[in-house]
Amino acid sequence: MKRRPLALWAYVGLVTLAGGVTLTLVAGQWRQVEVRICELVVFFLLAGILDVMVVPVAGGGGVAASFAVLFAGLLILGPGPSAWVAACAGVVSEGAVRRRGLMRVSFNAAHGVLSLVCAGWVYRLLGGEVAQLQLRAHLPAVVGAAMCVWLLETTWLAAAVALERGGLPAEVSAKAGLSAFGGKLWRRLKFSLGPTAVVEGALASVGLLLALIYLHRKELVGASGWSAAGGVFLWLMVFIPCGLLYYAYRLQGHLQGVYAQSLRTLGALLEAKVGGSQPGHGEQVAKLAASLAETLELSPREVDQVRYAGYLHDIGKVAVPSSLLQHQPETGSPDPVPAGLRLHPEIGAGILSPVHLLKPAAEMVRCHHERWDGLGYPGGLRQKDIPLGARLLALADAYVGLTHSRLSPHQALSRLRQASRSRFDPELLPALETLLAVSGTELSS
Repeated sequence: MKRRPLALWAYVGLVTLAGGVTLTLVAGQWRQVEVRICELVVFFLLAGILDVMVVPVAGGGGVAASFAVLFAGLLILGPGPSAWVAACAGVVSEGAVRRRGLMRVSFNAAHGVLSLVCAGWVYRLLGGEVAQLQLRAHLPAVVGAAMCVWLLETTWLAAAVALERGGLPAEVSAKAGLSAFGGKLWRRLKFSLGPTAVVEGALASVGLLLALIYLHRKELVGASGWSAAGGVFLWLMVFIPCGLLYYAYRLQGHLQGVYAQSLRTLGALLEAKVGGSQPGHGEQVAKLAASLAETLELSPREVDQVRYAGYLHDIGKVAVPSSLLQHQPETGSPDPVPAGLRLHPEIGAGILSPVHLLKPAAEMVRCHHERWDGLGYPGGLRQKDIPLGARLLALADAYVGLTHSRLSPHQALSRLRQASRSRFDPELLPALETLLAVSGTELSS
């Protein structure tokens, strides 16, 4: 198991401590709550149940659907009580239901508390009043509070990921040329802010609607028309939009998984049908190339395209005569590649490019036999003119091919070093060594 860096433990401990202190400081705000017990119980139950419903976010991670209820609570009850509900719901869902570790449970509960309390401060600063919501007058305050939660929640998690991925041995980090913590944090935020804004914005809108209905319930149904049953019905209304949003994003994630699995299966089928192909080669190339892309902090979309290209990088070989497919020169070998075999990158790109979602992958497939010195094919591109994804693909393809030929990781890396600056991007080889070191791959012969 990979050891978590000391900086991550310190960060999690600091956030957890701050969250605990904040909970203690805001505990007195419960005395200001003017909500009936039955409605408060429903509030707790909804927050706990919806906290288990995590809406997936593009690129990984997710946002709990309970944010809609907690945001409504922020406007109705105030930040203190909402923070307490968020902490209790998080501990139950993360600890009791999902069986997460203590470190993760405490961190998630704590940063949720801090975000809600800070959002409450912003809400009041912008003129908002708890339990006195008037949409026209308080809309800027509502938007400010929602943006505060969005920015803080995304930053808490981005910082944790940046610290975890930055916890490499010093000599490995220097060799790979990895950026400092600030650069890693900025890249994580750049990839996460957009997708989380969509989900949290939708959930905040649901929370705002719920708060408006509750606070203006007497105007809607009359002073005597409200009952305990009506209150329960109101709170249960949150399940409809939250459930639909959860289902839609889950379906999207499922379809994306099916899409990736289809490409993976297609690549395996081609390997079974094309002579000279090594079973599992495409899947291993895809896995290694995508891991390299993640090491270089490429965006989730770029990582996916590299993975797709890895599955199908040799799809053009379906149009190459079987006699030519037996020609497999070793990495760095001066043996010329037959003209017919040189056509397969162009053929493969032509097969994939009509599929809109695979256009970036198609360009990687077209260029994965280009060389750093410009002596590759089909276009004779050189150095940074070759797309980064294609350079990653070429390196992963060569490494997997060498290890398939019974070379040890150390021997394969030695061959790749010999071909560095001629065939491969010299800046990518340290990233491969870093990846192998972190994953525990044996590098000694």
